[in-house]
Formats: sequence, structure tokens, C-alpha cells
Amino acid sequence: MVAASVPQPTMVPPPVPPLPDPRQVVSPLDPDKVEAKLHELGILAQWQHVVDGLRSGFDVGATAPIPHSLQFRNHTSSELAPEFIDEYITQEQAAGRYSQAFDPADLERIIGCFRTSPLGLVPKSGTSKFRLVQDMSFPRNDPLMVSVNATINADDFPTEWGTFAQTSELILKLPSGSLAATFDIKAAYRITPVQPAQQNALCVFWRGKVYVDRAVAFGLRSSAGVFGALADMIIAIYRASGFGPLTKWVDDFLVIRLPGQEWTEADFIELTSRLGVPWSQVKTRPLAFCQRYIGFIWDLANRLVCLPKDKLDSILLLIDSWLEQKSTFSAHEAAHLHGKLVHISCIFPLIRPFLPSVSRFASSFHSARGRLHAPASMQSDLTWVRYIIHKLPNEMPLSLPEPLDIDWWGDASTSFGIGVVLGRFWGVWRWRPEITVGPRQEFDIGWAEAVAVELGLLMAIHHNLLSTRPPHRNAILVRSDNSGVVTVVNKGRSRNRNTNMVLKKIYSQCADQRVHLVAQHVAGRTNISDALSRGEVSTFLQAFTHILQRRRYCSLLI
Repeated sequence: MVAASVPQPTMVPPPVPPLPDPRQVVSPLDPDKVEAKLHELGILAQWQHVVDGLRSGFDVGATAPIPHSLQFRNHTSSELAPEFIDEYITQEQAAGRYSQAFDPADLERIIGCFRTSPLGLVPKSGTSKFRLVQDMSFPRNDPLMVSVNATINADDFPTEWGTFAQTSELILKLPSGSLAATFDIKAAYRITPVQPAQQNALCVFWRGKVYVDRAVAFGLRSSAGVFGALADMIIAIYRASGFGPLTKWVDDFLVIRLPGQEWTEADFIELTSRLGVPWSQVKTRPLAFCQRYIGFIWDLANRLVCLPKDKLDSILLLIDSWLEQKSTFSAHEAAHLHGKLVHISCIFPLIRPFLPSVSRFASSFHSARGRLHAPASMQSDLTWVRYIIHKLPNEMPLSLPEPLDIDWWGDASTSFGIGVVLGRFWGVWRWRPEITVGPRQEFDIGWAEAVAVELGLLMAIHHNLLSTRPPHRNAILVRSDNSGVVTVVNKGRSRNRNTNMVLKKIYSQCADQRVHLVAQHVAGRTNISDALSRGEVSTFLQAFTHILQRRRYCSLLI
């Protein structure tokens, strides 16, 4: 008897549930608590857009369509310490800012087309540590493919930063007895969430896997402005709560405690820690009369500012490394040098005419991977920068005294030459026949007026007008009726290369004399040296005799 056949069960695997969308809004700040605090302080209306960003993610401008997925090879610098990148990714995943690792095809099935930007490592100056760089300006100079940053306009994301000048102005207004503390937000940009729809453009590729980055990253053109809006809101909370004056530079907050106030560093941190702001305890610098902020040491009691010695020493070592023969440098290293020198020019303004060559070199790279020799002209400028830094004191008063008036007047004309008056001394120079000064010529009137300042400075040195000045009177007044030369002498730089060459000579002489010039604009009709610059010596002498007599009469009255 044949047994009845039994139908075999069909082995059909259960359907695999789709993977959840890894694009999420992640931030340590609690939008509900932030909103409640703003409402309590009566300032919610001004900051509702920031609360909305904390809830739904911030618009970072990465809205350009991605027609197909793009995965770029990471920069070779990422191979300097791959274990560092491994650890960084693990930390970001633990904080919820990176998604799990995906195979590229799997991620595309979940979120659609995406793109990555190359990773690289930059050594931190003076340490064995690294900083991870996400190169969102890659690719460069590619007509067929634009970078993430190329589609973002940074002007659409404005914010306020506490600059050197603003910090100086703030401290000068403080009453005696004021103290300052500084506070630092941990992983500042990374506490700012990105809108999920824009996270497709911010992915990271490492070891064959792709990670969705959910937070604002360093290297994104809009990052400073997006995080800046959040930091501006934090500043507003403190001001409305009775703290301050205070200012910020990115994640670094300078907070003043006025005489009569009694808050502590712990009070400051507690106010917004309850909202989720992750302050760094180890980077908090307690209340003091001297405080380090934006790379400078500010002396509130004596109204002085200087560079920390370790920072000054490291910059001098950096300059020395650029003066080594046969050395080559990357675009990042060139930009790093330029940024450092611009920064210290706040303390050493006499180096400013020597910086354009560094800026030109930094912008001359066509590839982020390329390495170039520093041109001889730039090395010459760096030699002068080093000389000036060694020559001048590492200290500057926040409030410069009134400039010393040695009765210095200068003028130039295109038709004749230059005239200079210094007190009872005067000089006149005529252009050589082969020199033509004027519009669309090699030498314009701005250059000529700068030469007038240079000749005046040499006259002042020759007649010992600077060596006999009163102690601590380092600012010297010079008058000109050309507003252009007034601007470039006071700023210390000119876009005109010939004018800038003259400024270099002026500023190097100023360094030797330990003075700086303060240019003042005067009307042409009142410029004593005007007739001299046109070669009208007799006309000048007639007027100058009366001027000297009037001065002598006034001195007798005094």
C-alpha cells in the first residue's frame, strides 16, 4: 500500500524589514528646555528660528541636487594615522552624530543618491596630535563637478564675532576692578544638527564604508554662520540673565565680571548646562585680571595686550622652517602660515606690508596635494617679518596715546615731484626724466604720496627728530592731503605692488626707530608742503617765513 504523499512545507524567509533612515536630528541641546528659557527671559521671538533648527535641523545651504552618488578617494594625509580616524568615527557614533557604517549600495537604496568629501589629517602645531579635515571644497577647478562648498554662499549665514578691535574696545570701557573668565564649548560645531534632507551631501567614506554625518562639520562653508546663530542665542540668554559684558570667538566665550557682581564660574556654566550646552571644564579659565582669549593675553588692569610667549616662540620657529633652503610646502601649510601672521599683526602691525607675498603664494596652488617651493621674494619678506618681531616689544597698549606732532607735512604731484616739511626743516625732490607719474602709468599718485612719507621719515631720522622724542611717545603724526596714502599708511598695506614696496621700507625703518606712523588727512589748501611738491620754492618760502614767524610769536606768548 502506497502511503499518501504529504506536501512539503515551503521554506520562504520572512521579509526583511527595511533599514531605518539614518538621517536624524541629533544635538545635546534640548529644544523644549531652550524654548522655555527664552520664553522666561522674554526673548523667544528673536530666537525662535534657532529653536526650530534644534528641533528640525539647521539649513546649511547644502541643497544642490545630487544626480548620482559620488565617493571621493580620501587625501593621502589620512594615511598618517588611520587609527586616529577609526577612533574619531567611533566617538562620533557614540555621540549619535555619525550613523552606523553602510555599504555604499545599501545606503543609496535607503536615502537615495549621496556624496562624500575627502578626509585628511593635519598635525596640530607643537604636538603629536592630529585634526581631522573634511575637504568640502574638493574637487577644485573641475568644470564638470563642483564641490559641496561651491554651492554654498557664506554671506547667507551671517554671525557676529568678537574681533581683536572689539575686544580692545570692550576692555577699555571697563571700570577698575573688573575680572575676566573664558569658557569653551566642547565640540562646538558638532552640537549643531543638520536638516536630514541635507545630510546626503555630508557623508563620510572610510575603509569601504559610508557614514551619514548628522551635524555641522569643520570645513563646511556655512558652518561658522550656522553655529554662530546658536552661539549668538547663548550670548543673548546670558545677557538677559544679568551676566556680562561678554563676547565670543567661535566656541570661546570671554565673560567680564564687573565690580559688585558676585557670580562664579560654576554659576555661569550651570545656567545653560541645564539646557544641554556642553561646556568644557578643563578649558575653563577662572576669573582673573589677565586673561587669555583669541590667542592673546589681555591685561585688564593695565590695559595692555601681548602674545603668549609659547605662541610667539612657535611662530618664530614656523617662520624659520619656511626659510630653510629646498623645503616645499602644501596649500594648507601656506594658508596656515598666512593666518598665523595676520593674527599676530594685531600686536606687530609693522609686518603688514610684508604679508601680501605670503597671501599670493597661498592662493597659487592648483591642487591640495601639490607642494611648492616658497619664492625668493616671499622668503625675503619673511626675513623682514622675523627681524621686525625680534626688534619690537611683545606688548601693545589698548589705547594708543595721542600721536606726537613734529609738524610733519608731505605732498606729491604728478607734474614735478615731492615736497616735505618737518618743523623748521624742508626738502624738495624732482622726478627723474624717465619717471612718469599718473593714471595708467607704472607709478601712480598713490605711490608718489607714499614716497613722500618715506622721504619725510628719512628726514626725521637725519635731523634726530625721532631719537629725541619724549619716552613712550611712539606714535608720530604725519599729514597728507591724499586720502589714499593716509589709508594705506594707517592700514599698513596696499593692493598696488609698487606702493606696497615703499610701505615695506617705511615700516622697516619704523621698526628700527621703534615708532609707528599715524597719518592724518588735511585739505590741500592747508598743506604747507603743497607748493614745494609743484616746484614753487619761492612761493613756499614766502609763506613758510610767515609761518615760522607766527610760530615764534606764539611760543613767546606761551
